[in-house]
Amino acid sequence: MKSPFSRKWSVLPARAVGDRELKERELRVLGALCIFANRAGVCWPAMQTMCDITGYAERVTVHNAMKILKRRKYVRQLSPKDYQETASGWHSNRYQVLWDGDEPLPTYEEIHIATPLQVRDDDDDAPANVIGGMGDGHLVSRASDQPEAAAIAHAYIRAVQQATGQVRLYDNEIAHARRLAVAGYTAADVSAATLNVCDKAIERRAGVPSLYDVAQGML
Repeated sequence: MKSPFSRKWSVLPARAVGDRELKERELRVLGALCIFANRAGVCWPAMQTMCDITGYAERVTVHNAMKILKRRKYVRQLSPKDYQETASGWHSNRYQVLWDGDEPLPTYEEIHIATPLQVRDDDDDAPANVIGGMGDGHLVSRASDQPEAAAIAHAYIRAVQQATGQVRLYDNEIAHARRLAVAGYTAADVSAATLNVCDKAIERRAGVPSLYDVAQGML
């Protein structure tokens, strides 16, 4: 089984270590969030990723831990309305890890241009079919995927990372990549279109576009 740990570091708020009100469950969840946090503490890992990293099979366990972390001011749940988002808001919850407990809300740039706090391996040393980045770590294409579709999915992911600093999940995008491949689009086509869509999304302060969003303008 592939390990859920794609990074070597998790920078935890030091005050959490001595907080006797926090149980192992809360510390595990806080540590999992911190794996993905940028310097402003901003992160939005998928709930399944949180379960995989903490080892909890039930999502409710993670949800309950998050409630306590928010109540004790280790985590703040961010609201799309504070960043002039579109009516649809964000596709996933976004959080801010609070190192001191009284940090101001992150800026728009800290929300959307999120560079991981921890050290990353050099991308040049990674295998060609592995993508690293913010959110859910290394993304690996399957041998069963058509080369054209896999190349399109990877091109989209690289373009999103270039434009926004974020990485989308390969598994969530491959179906749309197959549609684009069947329609005759190339990885270069998708890369250019993704950069364009991302630029427009940033201008109107919308969320990170999915490959579906990109495909809508191409098909």
